[in-house]
Amino acid sequence: MGIFFAFYWDTNPQAQFSIFAIFLVISLVGVTAIEGISFSEGATLVSGYGDTGEEYRRQSRMHFLAITVVMLIVWLMNWGFYSYLAIYMVLLVFFTFSAINHLYTGLKEKFVMNTLLRPIGTIFLWVITIYFLLPALK
Repeated sequence: MGIFFAFYWDTNPQAQFSIFAIFLVISLVGVTAIEGISFSEGATLVSGYGDTGEEYRRQSRMHFLAITVVMLIVWLMNWGFYSYLAIYMVLLVFFTFSAINHLYTGLKEKFVMNTLLRPIGTIFLWVITIYFLLPALK
């Protein structure tokens, strides 16, 4: 949705990246946090990692929720492009590390669909980020 609205609502590169980043962070990270809080047992089983401890799962959910809350605050206070970029980069770096972890787990321990989907999704995010970001930084 963020990609669509970035093209639909504006042609300015900074505005496009801002729209894209806001939609992606709030929807992807927010939904992940809600999923983890509401369906933690099911989400753990679906991920293929099994029971890794409630403390770890709680911490992970709070991380996702924190990114979402900060993005909402920054957006509501209209802090602008570089604020959106900073928060978005936290998301992208986290997903990059997570993709590496998923791929490593798939190769070393047990291959499940998520061990392949996270790296593919992360590569897509990097490509679309570069597409929006390079013109915005000029």
